[in-house]
Amino acid sequence: MMMVGVRDLKNRLSQYLQYVKNGEKLIVTEHNKIIAEISVPVEKKENSTLFVEKELEKLSKEGEIILAKRNKSYAKLPETKEKLDWEKIYTETRADRL
Repeated sequence: MMMVGVRDLKNRLSQYLQYVKNGEKLIVTEHNKIIAEISVPVEKKENSTLFVEKELEKLSKEGEIILAKRNKSYAKLPETKEKLDWEKIYTETRADRL
């Protein structure tokens, strides 16, 4: 069992979550008072992304959450068909300074 303050937990969250994944029990304190306990890692699912999407869909149908209306995929950068000639751009922008 480990005890950790809120500030330290925030600053090194990844490290403490790794302890929990390894089965360690974590007690969170604030001003020397226990406020939370993190002790059970989530079981790994075969396809965790699909599992999360199904859970979110279920919670949405139950009215517990409202799903975002935007596309679930990340915005993609526009594809440029022509390569930029950075040397030419640089010399053109610097021409008036020479």
